[in-house]
Amino acid sequence: MENNLKDLQNGVVLAELGGYTNGEFCAIHGKGATLVMLGTYIVDNSDSVDYSKDFVFKSGENNYYSYLKENIVKAKESNAKVGVSVVSTNISDTIDFLLASQKAGADYASFCAHSTMKMFINNDTSSALLLRKNWEKLKKSIRKILREIGIPVIFKIGAFDNPDVFDAIEIIKDEGIPIIHINVKSKNKDLKGMNFLRNINKENIFIIAGGGIKDINSASRMLDTGINAISIGSAAIKNPDICGHIQKLIRQTTLKLSSNTISTWKD
Repeated sequence: MENNLKDLQNGVVLAELGGYTNGEFCAIHGKGATLVMLGTYIVDNSDSVDYSKDFVFKSGENNYYSYLKENIVKAKESNAKVGVSVVSTNISDTIDFLLASQKAGADYASFCAHSTMKMFINNDTSSALLLRKNWEKLKKSIRKILREIGIPVIFKIGAFDNPDVFDAIEIIKDEGIPIIHINVKSKNKDLKGMNFLRNINKENIFIIAGGGIKDINSASRMLDTGINAISIGSAAIKNPDICGHIQKLIRQTTLKLSSNTISTWKD
């Protein structure tokens, strides 16, 4: 686990984008990134899910394993690690999908607790799990996921999905989730979002954060809050090279800082 997180440090993540980030998209738009995320996928047996049809599956490994295998292999052409993000109204379906992703070769599993779709809110799951009244259910869900999944688990949340998100981070940490992926996009992201990240207790948790990153300056501002890695979403749709470009600049800056530190130490 520690080696995996070390590899992600100061990394660029191609964020999950429902309707976009399949294997082909990740292979092209995630080239040069550290991690690319497939999904977010929805597992549901209804025929009326208001979501991109290519990203919705019925329950049961037979309905998605071949797809996952094909798209994970394709996504790895980016030369990045591959994660798979999923959400369902039923935690058993979520776990089955992540197990199939693990079996198909995924490097990371991601539970999406960031959806505000009515189907999830009405079932007290996804972002509604972070509401204080649902914290016991949140704990049980995390324990079930960690008991079953053998690859590193990412918990994706939205900083401003509901008023209890900030406090729920401690619950997520205490239950043993190693990585939290936070979308801090807001109308005033440079202040409210950055303050949210600065105020998180970052002990014993690896934090990926994104929301409006479109160049090295916005990436640097976010890294300066003390987080471990940044994620890029919608900007990658318009610019297929942005993840690799920003990753290269971050690595160059990190190496320069490291060299300066060594030079100072020798002096």
